[in-house]
Amino acid sequence: MIPARIYNEEWTVDARLSETFGVTRGQLIQVVKEVVGARADAVENDPITAAGQFAYIHGTRNVRALFRSRGWNLYRKDNIELVRHPERDLTISYQSVDLAASESYSPMAISGKGAGAERAIEEAQLSLFSPAELERHDPRALATINTGMWFFCVSVVGEDVRAELSLASGVSGGNFSGFIERIFIVKKGDWDNIRLATGPDSDAVDFEPIIIRKQ
Repeated sequence: MIPARIYNEEWTVDARLSETFGVTRGQLIQVVKEVVGARADAVENDPITAAGQFAYIHGTRNVRALFRSRGWNLYRKDNIELVRHPERDLTISYQSVDLAASESYSPMAISGKGAGAERAIEEAQLSLFSPAELERHDPRALATINTGMWFFCVSVVGEDVRAELSLASGVSGGNFSGFIERIFIVKKGDWDNIRLATGPDSDAVDFEPIIIRKQ
């Protein structure tokens, strides 16, 4: 398996996010904060899966809020909740994982990935490279990837919180089989500084209220 192309230095992360996604690392960190806060809302009397459910709901909500504020569209495919770029075949989904942003380990989805995800990822990622390109080149050396199905992966293991925005290469055996590209947003040791930081949240995710009239 060819190793993923990894962006883990802050300046390369910022440049990569700006180039393809139109967001900043700080804005994605705000999404991580919402996920961590949502998990903390689970109490002893809740179902054992509550923390994970809250993380998924608020992760999906905040990823969509961030990108829809920049013109992206709400999108669903094969029961996967996504947000889609208005012009390119580029989508993002929230994903809770066991361990994100580790150069020696590829994230695994906490809840696993079903047949729908396998089908959707294969369809999206096969369009990235022709078979000839995959035979001749290391994907890390190819031009910037501006399409495909990406996952905003967040892991919370006690006080160790990490996150990355990554392009999966496929699904095998009910989980990710690997990654083509990984953009590290929160690495090991970052969370203490993020959590203790003070000052206005200039990168906070803005929500646009949606009013539903009673029938």
